[in-house]
Amino acid sequence: MLWPSLKRFSCQDRGVSNTRLVWLFAAALTAAGPTLGAQAPKRPSPESRVIDPKAIAVLEAMDAAFARADGLTASYTSESFSPAGRKFPGDTVKLNLARPNMYRLEFANGRRILSNGRSRYNVAGSNCTMADVAPLNDTREIDTFNPIYWSFYDLGQWQIRSAMLGHWVTKWRLADPGTRTVRYVGQEQLAGAPVDVIEWTYTISYNRPGDDPVYTTRLLIGADHFPRRIESASDSKDEYKGRRIVETITDLKVLPKAAATDYEYAPPSGMNCAKYNQEDPYITGEYADLPNGTRAPDFTLKTSRGEDLTLSAFLKQHKVVLMNYWGYG
Repeated sequence: MLWPSLKRFSCQDRGVSNTRLVWLFAAALTAAGPTLGAQAPKRPSPESRVIDPKAIAVLEAMDAAFARADGLTASYTSESFSPAGRKFPGDTVKLNLARPNMYRLEFANGRRILSNGRSRYNVAGSNCTMADVAPLNDTREIDTFNPIYWSFYDLGQWQIRSAMLGHWVTKWRLADPGTRTVRYVGQEQLAGAPVDVIEWTYTISYNRPGDDPVYTTRLLIGADHFPRRIESASDSKDEYKGRRIVETITDLKVLPKAAATDYEYAPPSGMNCAKYNQEDPYITGEYADLPNGTRAPDFTLKTSRGEDLTLSAFLKQHKVVLMNYWGYG
């Protein structure tokens, strides 16, 4: 991240003024090249995307089920495996979610994230931090990449393709250029109950095509329209990109509207919860909060190819330099 705050700058070079820039990782600026197409593996292309209307009907019903729920409890388990079958450390969490912005997340390692709608606490052992909850609580998604949590709180607008494999939100995923195919597979049995199976193929990166495998996710959706299992894998042999991820949702129950008092939390006696501003990482630093129209500060950084990239050098060659900020946060 070049600067913690995204700002618009004005560049005056070669007679051009009031040119707007958006900052980014320098690596993303030069990641593509004219010869990379020949290196790309065969893959479904955007032009060959196939969208099954029956699959979309099932997925839209899932979106609607989350939107209708005033509250939700569930147990979530995530397991992942390397292409060779090696198991990675997993994640288990119990979710208790309510509107607006009230929740209790209890992780297997003892960590808890709790919100009463006004303040949210992150408690791990004897450590505790606390932050104010914004009206839309729009930074909450960085605390846990959990598809039930994301879907209940409608965090799809924050979705970046690489943010979370297997997380489906119809409005955003259909507009995603990485989406290749979405099809209805049929019905299967899961834990003795029927589930609708949707298979979705996609790419996730804005990187060189050779670095971007094709992912396949199977969504197993129960009769109540909520997901019960999410299985994701790719065609990559890479230890990380090729991992198979199995997410299982059990004990899912829809709850009536909760009272705010149901989610009140007070730290135990003797525990000091340090308050912090969630926006601090984005609004501090040498170049934070520069007024619009400020001349862009010069910089030199390494590209993904190990070459030096200097902004002023680009401005000598081009009237406009558009920098696409590609970074999660």
